[in-house]
Amino acid sequence: MGRGVEMTSGGKCVRFLMFAVNFIIWISSIVILVLGIWTVVDRPYLENLLGNEMYMTAAYILIATGCIIFFISFLGCFGALKEVKCMLLTYFIIVLLLFIILLIGGILGYVFKDKASTSIKHTMMSTMRDYGTKNFEQVTKAWDETQQAMKCCAIENQDEWMNYNNAFSTGGAKVPKTCCKKDSDGNLQECQSSPNSDNSYTDGCYKKAVEFVEQHAVVIGGVAIAVALIMVLGLALSIILFKLI
Repeated sequence: MGRGVEMTSGGKCVRFLMFAVNFIIWISSIVILVLGIWTVVDRPYLENLLGNEMYMTAAYILIATGCIIFFISFLGCFGALKEVKCMLLTYFIIVLLLFIILLIGGILGYVFKDKASTSIKHTMMSTMRDYGTKNFEQVTKAWDETQQAMKCCAIENQDEWMNYNNAFSTGGAKVPKTCCKKDSDGNLQECQSSPNSDNSYTDGCYKKAVEFVEQHAVVIGGVAIAVALIMVLGLALSIILFKLI
């Protein structure tokens, strides 16, 4: 089984540190899991307007990694307390793999932050043409939910709906219904034919979407890299304890 013998005071100190670090890693796994779920659940409609799957991929990596770390940290704690070498070796291998995955997830978050503005604007321009058409219900839903949730209209100004979408350039409506503000009763006002600052949102969605994604990307990347660095300490202590047993 690879059980250890009686340790010196230095070995006991390493064992205690190993337990403490794994407790911190366990707490971190909960933070990672909550962060990943928050990223996926918060503004899910934006996924169709991002033009890049890297942002959501990083969030899914965080969720999967958080779940695994949650359980593997117990293995590290148990191996340290019971001084079981095979558990410590297994812990080291799995945590090393998780460290690499977590580091990749953090880097993806930062990489997408830099590419967000270009990909989002390009996708918004192309999807505006498909808004309201039969085979693009998801695009229509994404635009409607984005405009209402972020209190915005079009990409940078309302006229873009008439420039990019034939339905608005030839019809009586100049903007979608979801560009309209809500009245005191919570109902959308009638603004489609004559939108103005009183009855509709005049801010573009592009700037708000980029700010939202960049803020999330910084948080995702920062937390992932911070936890990865804590895991390095866990890796080092597991090797030291393994040699002392």
